Amino acid sequence: MKVSKGIQILVPRFKDECLLSKGIEVRDLLKVRKETVLYVQPCASERGKLMADIELVKEPDAQFIDPPTLCSLLEIHRRRFAELRCSPNLGVAKLKWKGREISIFKNGKLKIQRALNRDEILRIANSVSRLIWGAAVCEVCGQPTLSCASGKCGKCTSGEKVAVQIDGLPNAELLQQGYANLEKAQESPEEFEKSLRATRYLALFFTMEAPNKDDAALGLILLGEAEQVGAQKL
Repeated sequence: MKVSKGIQILVPRFKDECLLSKGIEVRDLLKVRKETVLYVQPCASERGKLMADIELVKEPDAQFIDPPTLCSLLEIHRRRFAELRCSPNLGVAKLKWKGREISIFKNGKLKIQRALNRDEILRIANSVSRLIWGAAVCEVCGQPTLSCASGKCGKCTSGEKVAVQIDGLPNAELLQQGYANLEKAQESPEEFEKSLRATRYLALFFTMEAPNKDDAALGLILLGEAEQVGAQKL
């Protein structure tokens, strides 16, 4: 991937069937499957608050989330959580974020507790789906979507590359800072670890904050490149 003056990036074009293109937006899933939000009911422990179960896939018995990748992504964003526990062996993560309690399971089920209303549940679910998107397993290659973004899976790219202007995107500064840190990591060995951590955080932050999934994918692509750079250093 190439950055030109912090304004334009050259990124691979991904196949439509790839999960990096399709996304796992809860709002999109609701359009085709109302059962995505399984139920909403009052919290037993806190009056006036709601809890909900959300299923990102139709087959809740299958493994949809790669647990090690999930824990890695959550660790990148740890500073924004009040609490975080993630077990790769059990395939379960529990976190507290903005006063809400969230559980994530490897079968693609989310549990949200202490939400104010249904609209907030959907907002939180959409943000969490963006956060864990890179850990969701792509049907095209059978690997986490982050592997698609990094080019590791090898089956999801069309072989073409497209130029994207990023300076006009909402929160474009997150991407620009991310690429600047990635460049610093490659050019300055003494700054490698610090700059790579900053790249990962900024990339995932952009993915969560982007207004639509097409823009959000650019954050995952940057995160994928950071993973490549990190792997080359080992």
